[in-house]
Amino acid sequence: MLNSSPRLFLPHKTRARLRQACGLLLLATAAGHAAAQQPSVAKAYEPGFSFLRNDMSYDVRSDGTYTFERSESIRLNNDQGVRQNSQIPLSYSTSLQELEVLEAYTTTKDGRRIDVSSDKILLQQSPQSAGAPMFDDAKVKTVVFPATEVGAVLTLRWRTTQRTPLFPGAFSMSQTFSRTSDIQSSKVTLRAPESLDLHTDAVGLEGGKVASDQPGIQMWRWTLNNAPAHAPEAGAVSTYDFSPHVSATTFADYGAAGKAYLERARPKAEVTPAIRKLADELTKGIEDRRTQAQALYQWVSKDVRYVAIFLGAGGVVPHEAETIAQIKYGDCKDHVTLLEALLAAKGIKSSPVLVNLGAVYALPKVAVTPGAFNHAITYLPEFDLFVDSTARIAPFGVLPLVERGKPALITDDGHGVAKVVTLPPSSVAHDTVRVDTELSIDAEGGMEGKSKVVATGLFELLNRQVAALMPKGTEPQVASRMLLLTGQSGTGTYVLGDTRDLSSAFSYSTQFTLANQIQQPGPGALTIPAGLGSFSSIRSTVDELAAQPRRDFPAVVASGRHEEITVLTLPEAIKVKTLPKPLSLESPVGHYESSYAQDGNTLTVRRVLEVNLPAPVADPDTYQKLRALGTTVSRDLRTQLFY
Repeated sequence: MLNSSPRLFLPHKTRARLRQACGLLLLATAAGHAAAQQPSVAKAYEPGFSFLRNDMSYDVRSDGTYTFERSESIRLNNDQGVRQNSQIPLSYSTSLQELEVLEAYTTTKDGRRIDVSSDKILLQQSPQSAGAPMFDDAKVKTVVFPATEVGAVLTLRWRTTQRTPLFPGAFSMSQTFSRTSDIQSSKVTLRAPESLDLHTDAVGLEGGKVASDQPGIQMWRWTLNNAPAHAPEAGAVSTYDFSPHVSATTFADYGAAGKAYLERARPKAEVTPAIRKLADELTKGIEDRRTQAQALYQWVSKDVRYVAIFLGAGGVVPHEAETIAQIKYGDCKDHVTLLEALLAAKGIKSSPVLVNLGAVYALPKVAVTPGAFNHAITYLPEFDLFVDSTARIAPFGVLPLVERGKPALITDDGHGVAKVVTLPPSSVAHDTVRVDTELSIDAEGGMEGKSKVVATGLFELLNRQVAALMPKGTEPQVASRMLLLTGQSGTGTYVLGDTRDLSSAFSYSTQFTLANQIQQPGPGALTIPAGLGSFSSIRSTVDELAAQPRRDFPAVVASGRHEEITVLTLPEAIKVKTLPKPLSLESPVGHYESSYAQDGNTLTVRRVLEVNLPAPVADPDTYQKLRALGTTVSRDLRTQLFY
């Protein structure tokens, strides 16, 4: 279940960024090669737990405050379910909310009820706020259940009272019933004064507006019953995008929601004398306005620590820009506010942009805010540019993959209008990587090699992110591990640039030695090895595309261009009999070409893969086209040279 109630189901923002940074390096590559090499055995999917009952109710007041109550009973189906649910965290904002655990107990397999004692309901500061004294608002009540085992049923009932609305006089809620969850019975009830103009949107649920059980109150009720779990799919979009869900809000449209956010946030971006002085110091000697904006962005990115607090925790109001500049840390909306103030000090306009940092690529039809969004970035209308200083090492104007092509709410487009836009997607024109590799064969049949990797856009950011995760001195260990994961035996190292230097493009090189690559003097066959090239290579990309035979849910796929040129120097004794034929493949989802050329004892292999989609989401039919492309490319990568 994904929802906007206190229980957290979405992954943490920082964890999402970590997956984007190193997933292609370790997880995707290993999984792709394993999937290509090992036959799969189909088994029926068994979720960790089942919702036997999951009832929620909202009682809204005319000022936008409300009481939310949830009662759930879940059966633990396997050991994974036991690990996931033996203790359940409930988070809330102490300045805005009260949270009460009304009932919590375990029903054992033999029918015994064991209540959770009061000392097993633990109050803790959230991990995010613990790392930053200013952010002491988010708290977590963790309910520790007794006698958890397979077959036990956990019952939990709690109430959240929203004492202060996030936006004055406004109310929003959203609930998602994930298709990867086993739901036997679930119900959502919403009550509000008749004077309150509510806008609702329900997909895949039974019900709607019903006769009220209280005078002067309007009421809605939605239900979902007997919805078995579908196995989750790696790389799929958020379950919100394809699952039953319901939303309700008092905002007439997203324009009104954006205006409400800006009214609360913009006063915090005041240009004080200290802010003006700082902006002047950071742009000293710079006359070009875009270069000034870049200098200010780079300072906020590098010098202001990002504290990952979800939009909404502690409210939607940022701290004052001057305060953030002094303490040098803040959450996303603080980053946006400080950058806005610094830019304004130089006469450059900017505004906050709200976006979802998870795998959500669809917005509710009604303007649920901040429920539809959990992150803030910056828009500069003068340059028609989006930037995210919380990414820390993203070059100016380069957005992380988790934001590309998503719907977002600009709170001010430069003309005082708030509107929903689509953030720039990845593309073959702006997101590229080129790898130039030189290989030579030694007397024992091994290879010595070196590669130079140059990237732009998304791939440059990916390179920076992975390199930043590599502690100095561990480069040879990471290189050996990477070679092992790609089915190669050898040693190597990475020669990395400064990931924090955002003033120039980031590139890196590698050196490596591969063992037992060729039988001498022959005859034999040689496959061009992958070596130690890009963190995102043609091989890892097509392994991902071809990993699953089919999909039922849309998948997230990044567009971009990979070019890999390998120059192999052969010993005089080895003569290649026949060069492989060149290949050129056009597909509705991209393009691939390979060519082979020989000059004396030097062989040059060039391969280019372009994945070209209009949006970052591929539906199941589009995925089949991608898989067909990936399968053909994967076969070509295994082409052998006979000698």
